[in-house]
Amino acid sequence: MRRSRGGNSGLLKCGKGTTYEGGMREPAIAFWPGVIKPGVTHEMASTLDILPTIASLAGAKLPPVVLDGFDMKDVLFQNGKSKREVMMFYPTDPNEKLGLFALRLGKYKAHFYTRGATHSGTTPDPDCSVIAVLKAHDPPLIFDLEADPSERYPLPLEGRPDIQAVLAQIETVKAQFEATMVFGESQISKGVNPDLEPCCTPTCSPKPTCCHC
Repeated sequence: MRRSRGGNSGLLKCGKGTTYEGGMREPAIAFWPGVIKPGVTHEMASTLDILPTIASLAGAKLPPVVLDGFDMKDVLFQNGKSKREVMMFYPTDPNEKLGLFALRLGKYKAHFYTRGATHSGTTPDPDCSVIAVLKAHDPPLIFDLEADPSERYPLPLEGRPDIQAVLAQIETVKAQFEATMVFGESQISKGVNPDLEPCCTPTCSPKPTCCHC
């Protein structure tokens, strides 16, 4: 959207606002001198994993709710394997009718829906622009992200029992997740309440009638 000032996603497909890798995958830096050894890992992790990891380090109890994160100490301190094998991908405006747009299982990623986005509008790839409308994929598009991080070559299902087995596993994981997924009430759809707006003249009185900008 901001061209060179906004950076680019390199070899990854599309950019922000999409559920392609260019819109979701990001590098991360963990810095703790004397504790975390310098190095590089390609293990999968998420910001969802920060809470469980820090809680574990602090010896704190996790809240009594369903969490989608994992303790990543093994990755950080021992360059070990990630406990995360699955990642769910929703669009910027998720809804119960469509559900997941994509799901990653290990090195494989399946796209059930794809569409472009405004923030990817200057990307030459026609799949990335906002005019690339919502498209359903049944069966889903499956990519091997280790061999094809740019998501250019969907894996064929015909004559490939190994990929058919991957699809069956992905669909099982998706069904199990969506069976327990509860959408929260949209706060935006509640509309506007002027009484809850921040007062631009905080020292005035009486509130809220005096709060006029």
